[in-house]
Amino acid sequence: MNNYKYFEQEGNKFHLKTQFVFIGFIGGLFLLGGLALAFTKGATDKGNMWIGIGMAVLGAMALLRLTSKTTIDMQNNQILIKKNFISSEVAYSLDYFETFLVAKSVSLFGMTMNGAASMILNINGKEKNLMLNNSIFTVKPLNDMVVEALHIMKIED
Repeated sequence: MNNYKYFEQEGNKFHLKTQFVFIGFIGGLFLLGGLALAFTKGATDKGNMWIGIGMAVLGAMALLRLTSKTTIDMQNNQILIKKNFISSEVAYSLDYFETFLVAKSVSLFGMTMNGAASMILNINGKEKNLMLNNSIFTVKPLNDMVVEALHIMKIED
């Protein structure tokens, strides 16, 4: 049995660990900041109130991501994606797997601002991007997660 940093193994299923700290921080910051803006400055200014409500909604949507599940099921040769507790689970065959994509946004001064790791599938000629993880200021953890996923999928060691 292998010890993975980004996945938890349960038999032939590998569950991607949720980024509680990152998502909780960003979601909580937007939710609380939006509510504070809406009920302090927004109490006297309608523009600030709507901006605060918008921020709070974005924060709540980010916090929904805490309930997402991504599982690589090697027994059935598929990846299972559940975006949040409201949505249903969707299965994609690993036969459609094309590659992983790690993308980053770089600021004017050359500093990495954020990164995202996605799995790219080719389903009947159409490209499907499955977002797996995010990061800020570096993409190294995303690259390490991709290496683990490739090892699990027995594509690369």
